[in-house]
Amino acid sequence: MITKRTYRPTSYLSKYIDRFYIVEHSNNNNSGLPPILPGTGLELLFHINETVSVDSQPLEKGHIVCPRTISYFDHIDNAAFIAVRFKSGAFRHFTSIPFSELNNTYISVQDIWGNRGKELLCKLEHILAIPSKIKEIEKFLLHAFNTYHQTKNDKWDTVIHDLYYHFNEMTIKEASDKTKIGLRQFERTFKDQFGITPKIFQKITRFQDTTKKILLNKNTSYLHEALENGYYDQSHFIKEFKYFSNKTPAKYFSENELDNHFYYKSIK
Repeated sequence: MITKRTYRPTSYLSKYIDRFYIVEHSNNNNSGLPPILPGTGLELLFHINETVSVDSQPLEKGHIVCPRTISYFDHIDNAAFIAVRFKSGAFRHFTSIPFSELNNTYISVQDIWGNRGKELLCKLEHILAIPSKIKEIEKFLLHAFNTYHQTKNDKWDTVIHDLYYHFNEMTIKEASDKTKIGLRQFERTFKDQFGITPKIFQKITRFQDTTKKILLNKNTSYLHEALENGYYDQSHFIKEFKYFSNKTPAKYFSENELDNHFYYKSIK
């Protein structure tokens, strides 16, 4: 059984962080943690008590999750963690490590921020209350932002926002024209900023948005959502869904409980 709780970030961080959330998993009904589906964002996880492993890779007490392909938590009877859900591309304001080195990795907090990351983990070990842990994490992230944020990169926040929320309407050429940068240079700079091409970004966004709607609406009749999100037909959706999840939509949505996932409704 999985229980989830959500906390809003402070107003200053809300531009870059979607939410903090707590996951507590107990293996009462033999169900595991949900798969980590491809997405465009990044999450920072702090494990409470036991750590877990992903695809047989042991994880540190604090680490990032930056999924561009599907992966699975290994079996564990009980797990609990605090997750910081960063908005698409936003994590680059909190570190000097480029996204090209972050995608599909589980880099530890200490490897990202050195001694300051190690000190954060030590502090969290001695704080019992979840809200107090979150306040400590927020204080740490504010310092990281003030250390690594570069104003010259802010314009790419608008680019990622447009492509994320208008993936079904805006072409890469239109996004390029809006920045007044030539198409090839736009594509190169986008990849430098986010570690993937704008075309792949749009594909992942469409997959993520469609899957999220199906799971949150608990509707396995997925074709309507797929067509609404710009897939040409059922075959197109099945092919792309299988590419990102290694399963057909029919198999995935029948095998998984519709509430066994890491998606949330948007915070208003």
